Amino acid sequence: MFSRRFKYRLLEEIYEQPYALLNTLKCCSEDLKFLRERKYIPKKIIFMGMGSSYFASIYAEYLFSNFLTFHVDSLLASQQLYYPKPIDRESLVVAISQSGESIETVNAVIKLKEKGVEIWCITNSPESTLAKISDVSMLMYAGEERCSTTKTFLSTIALIYMLWANMGIREGYLPENFIERAERSIVEISDIISNNLDSWNALTQSLALRVINSKSAIILGRGYNLCTALEGALLFKEVSKVHAEGMDGGQYRHGPIELTSSEILIISLATGATKNLMVKISGETKKLGGNVMLISDDENKEIVKETDICLNKVEEPLSPLLFTVPLQLIAYNSAVLKGRNPDFGEYLTKITRAE
Repeated sequence: MFSRRFKYRLLEEIYEQPYALLNTLKCCSEDLKFLRERKYIPKKIIFMGMGSSYFASIYAEYLFSNFLTFHVDSLLASQQLYYPKPIDRESLVVAISQSGESIETVNAVIKLKEKGVEIWCITNSPESTLAKISDVSMLMYAGEERCSTTKTFLSTIALIYMLWANMGIREGYLPENFIERAERSIVEISDIISNNLDSWNALTQSLALRVINSKSAIILGRGYNLCTALEGALLFKEVSKVHAEGMDGGQYRHGPIELTSSEILIISLATGATKNLMVKISGETKKLGGNVMLISDDENKEIVKETDICLNKVEEPLSPLLFTVPLQLIAYNSAVLKGRNPDFGEYLTKITRAE
């Protein structure tokens, strides 16, 4: 795919993301047409997964909650196995697993199918167990991913968005031409990522120093970007072995603000409806002596001066596609600066087959 050579496979997969997004978009446009032919779709939808797939489920819950006709929830598959919520035949479960083999997700689906619950899945593996046992399989076509989750996370977000768009048209909440608009938006974001990867990679090399010189990191996101904060924190732990916590920015004042110090890095993701609140939290934390990194799409010149990474402004529901990438690069460059091989973990396996 690239004429250039990458020292590490993880960086190559990060650079493959614009192409993965376009491939997901191209293929899912046909795959999701089945929705138009469905006579009935349950009004209770549960998105379920583990790890990055669970974070994508949280994103789906925020997105689908725009439709008042649906009751939407997100669940950890492991929770459903041992502390189950009532899910009946009037519900639809969308199980997410990039590999299609995550043990908790597969086992939870098996139990739910025994009750007669309809199962759709989102996966990158058409021959996987999950794809074979689900009633409907929606494939992300992201290409092979050998390292930590990067391009399959973005492709999952894009596929969920397109699923939402198609269901919105079906339910009469969105106009018939919305699919074309959604596709244009994702193509635009793919281009933005492609055009900025080199500069973001160079910039995050210096920002990574702040990460490895901190005892811990807290990544704050709100709304659609709560999933981004959670995913970024997971990559910090997994790739660079830096303790990190992702949380809703609204929770920060309710206790975590007491951790404010130069040794705790606060990364604030500021966009959309809560942008001003996130910028405000960042400024106040700095005044308290905190170590703050601001990632924002704000165009205000005064705020840009305080912003560590300035991103293009896109519509908020699609902003995780942009805001995730700098966090991936920070995690990657932190690992390299620490002398770690970012392609491999010591204890982690690509597919979790044991509980």
